[in-house]
Amino acid sequence: MANKSRDILFRAVEVFLSIALLVVFAEVVIEVSARYVFHAPLPWGAEVSQTLLVWITFLGSAEAARRREHMSVTLVLDAIRSKKLRRILEIAATLIIAVFLVIGTWSGWQVVTRTWSMRTTSLQMPAGLLYLALPVGFVLMILALAFPSIPGEQRDLPGAGQAPPAGDWR
Repeated sequence: MANKSRDILFRAVEVFLSIALLVVFAEVVIEVSARYVFHAPLPWGAEVSQTLLVWITFLGSAEAARRREHMSVTLVLDAIRSKKLRRILEIAATLIIAVFLVIGTWSGWQVVTRTWSMRTTSLQMPAGLLYLALPVGFVLMILALAFPSIPGEQRDLPGAGQAPPAGDWR
């Protein structure tokens, strides 16, 4: 059941990311047209793009964590011949990342609570909505670490830790 819930949650993240990217693209095209063709810039355009780009960054990082597609340096792990020692180091690295994510979640939430009553310049939305992307993204990354498998694939915790074969850029 946890796997199904996780899959639904991350599918919603994928849909949000797709829509957000389309909105940012459309907003930039409209903003450029409004500014340079009609000489009437949109006062809210940059604010929408900036907010969505922050959300895209943190939710996209969570999706990359779920897929184990974050950039990693495997020079040290590749040099270790002992599978047991390599596994211990991978788990230690995952725990360090988890601690960082918990601290980031806590700190991000503090920023959200301090800025929620402030309003953005043009849209007058809570400024904390922009910063809410931090704790949400970090919690999703924690879930990706805790429940690492991808539907249809079986990957070991804490991650693949290897580059794709030459020519396999998906």
